[in-house]
Amino acid sequence: MAAIPSYRAEMVGLSERDRTLLRSFLAASQARTGIRWDGGASQPAVHFIDIDGQAGAEFWQSLPDGERRDAAIVISGTAPADGARWLPKPLRSASLLGVLEQMTLPAKAPAAPVAAPAAAAPATASRATRLRDPNEPLRLLDVLEDAAAGGARAVQSSHWPDLVLGSGNTHAMRTAPLDQYIHGFAASTDVTRVARYTGGPLDDELRIELDTLRWLALLYAPLIEIGAQLPYPKRVRLQKLPAFGQLPHKLQHVRMAAWLVQHPATPDELADMIGVDEETVQRFLGACAMLGLMEEVVEAVPEPVPAPVPESAPVAAVVPADVVAASEPAVVAEEIVVMDTAEAVPADAPAGETMSVLERLRATREQNRARVAAAISSVSGR
Repeated sequence: MAAIPSYRAEMVGLSERDRTLLRSFLAASQARTGIRWDGGASQPAVHFIDIDGQAGAEFWQSLPDGERRDAAIVISGTAPADGARWLPKPLRSASLLGVLEQMTLPAKAPAAPVAAPAAAAPATASRATRLRDPNEPLRLLDVLEDAAAGGARAVQSSHWPDLVLGSGNTHAMRTAPLDQYIHGFAASTDVTRVARYTGGPLDDELRIELDTLRWLALLYAPLIEIGAQLPYPKRVRLQKLPAFGQLPHKLQHVRMAAWLVQHPATPDELADMIGVDEETVQRFLGACAMLGLMEEVVEAVPEPVPAPVPESAPVAAVVPADVVAASEPAVVAEEIVVMDTAEAVPADAPAGETMSVLERLRATREQNRARVAAAISSVSGR
């Protein structure tokens, strides 16, 4: 593992209060910048000079141009006229981070700062890289995939407000509310200009992660601009939920994610269950794939199982019809009357006794004769 780069902060002309405040800001910035500021005398120095006082102003004038340019930060109430790196008063952590991202640290420093962007590599390892057609316009996703630049860059477009990419492509700073970028990306992600950022520090509340910009571009940009970066899997699932606390989203995105975390599904199945169109599903899957959350499910082909061989059932004996007719008296068709199922068995039949078809026919015939005789007697008695 590469060693964390270490520098020595030399403070000239600062009050005791400002020294203490600046030390605390530098210590807190280590997690953001990957730079430690507790270096010893052998480590490269970065000068923080308060030029509002006589001691700081004289020290500033004594520095050679090379150190002013590469290893010095001016602290004052007003911006210096010579364009030096400026940390305004009162001191704020956001202002300090902005200045540190704009400057090139001393060349004698260890080369380990380039290892900081590598920490984000696992989250973006699943992104599909593509060769950009030089005839196509430059677009935001192309800029975000560029090799990390040495300093902060301003990214401008005619469709959305400016963005400032931090040194090393570690993050971005927006210059307008997030809704304006969502509407702008829906029109186009075309970039008109990328240049070195020369403006002042931006408030830390305007910070936005590059993955958030990628997420918004894949969800809202015109399909012709992002179609090549969308996946078209057969069946997928999500390893975990996207960080909805940081990523702008709609309810349909939460529903799709919740289902795919627990159940694999095809894009068509997901569209039917959630009640959205297929393009919305493809955009969401593309955004999840960009975050490294999506995995394609390969369905195993089941091995053929031989059908069970049924056991041989006992074959009922078939009695020829002519044998039955020869062994039984003829049954007069007119005497057979349709009866209820309950009448198929005589009331005086022994319980549990099973009657054959011929026996039931005989019993039915006798019942019919009895009914006819009773009806004739009833009529005669009248």
